[in-house]
Amino acid sequence: MKKLFVIIAISFLSIFAASAQTVGYVDTEKILSCIAEYVNAQNELNKLADQYKADIQADVDAIDVLYRNYMAKKSTLSAAQQQVKENEIIEAEKKVKEKEESYFGEKGILTQRSEKLISPIQEVVENAIAKVAAARGCALVLDLTVTAGIVYRDEKYNITDAVIDYLRK
Repeated sequence: MKKLFVIIAISFLSIFAASAQTVGYVDTEKILSCIAEYVNAQNELNKLADQYKADIQADVDAIDVLYRNYMAKKSTLSAAQQQVKENEIIEAEKKVKEKEESYFGEKGILTQRSEKLISPIQEVVENAIAKVAAARGCALVLDLTVTAGIVYRDEKYNITDAVIDYLRK
């Protein structure tokens, strides 16, 4: 009987403790869009990406011209000359892929620039979310921009505006 009472008491306390914790949610897109530095950084990254895309497209267009010229003259070239032209086109394509990787790859210029510009801002936002969540007694905060499958949310647990207010202080 004592064991049963202890088990019931522990279960009751566990349920009570779990129900006292709050879950909140934020919309980081909305938060970040209110930060001028983030908007400026995004604009800079978009311009840089557009420049790199244009550079790559110019190279692709040049390869296309090489290929069309080759196809137009192919019948007049010897097998050795055809092979040289084909190798030239293949090398040009490889260079474009390498350039694209150097711009947009995992360790590319754009990725590094993004980390340099965006990471400090994200860190500030994460700290603000943590402070607001702690002040509101949230044990867990979900991000609506990255969390798929949320079917229902109660607006009273939305701490997005509180985080924005905290950041504006």
